[in-house]
Amino acid sequence: MPSHMYPDSVKQWNCYIGCNYRCEYCEKSFRLQMKRQLHNCIKCYNYVPHFHPERLTQQLPRTQRDEFIWACSSSDITFAKREWMEAILQRVRQLPDRTFLFQTKNPICFKRYSWPENTILDTTIETNEDEGYRLISTAPLPSIRYRDFLKIKHPRKFVTIEPILEFDMDVLVEWIRNIHPERVYLGYDSKKTDLPEPELAKTRELKKRLVKITKVKLKLMRKAWWQA
Repeated sequence: MPSHMYPDSVKQWNCYIGCNYRCEYCEKSFRLQMKRQLHNCIKCYNYVPHFHPERLTQQLPRTQRDEFIWACSSSDITFAKREWMEAILQRVRQLPDRTFLFQTKNPICFKRYSWPENTILDTTIETNEDEGYRLISTAPLPSIRYRDFLKIKHPRKFVTIEPILEFDMDVLVEWIRNIHPERVYLGYDSKKTDLPEPELAKTRELKKRLVKITKVKLKLMRKAWWQA
């Protein structure tokens, strides 16, 4: 079943779950979804980082073209123990005919591991502006994420600009140009969190500039909440 966040995801494979960044928009998405797990797994319910080794052997669908299996989708791998990630990556290496996406808001953590060729590394960069970001998330500031992602030498990278926040056009476009991702996902907050969003016309102009650099896949596009 495709992911609502990434239509190209054919499977969300969650051997590891949990995150400690407390992003505002996550409260109404991933954390809220985990509240359904009260009678299945109390650690999932509380969204604390933990491992489900029994899921390592799940049947995983084949991927083709733009498709991928979104590994650890209900988490941030920053908080995963090394042995958990090594077990997950061992399984990934056993399936070279499938493509796996790993995403984090702390891309320097990608340096901890040796990534197989069938993996894509993705970081979320909602904005280029650091000022005020601490009101939204405890994750590394956007400028730090950008600099750290540049240090990651991996042939396949994505950038997710979602939920998009107010930004400087020239700076954000230059960041994407320098990262050189093969794909960018671009979209607005779907959870009505009243984030500092740009007007729709500005986001459309960003998309227009980015398509000259890389492939852009649009997610939710709408007027900013304050324009509605």
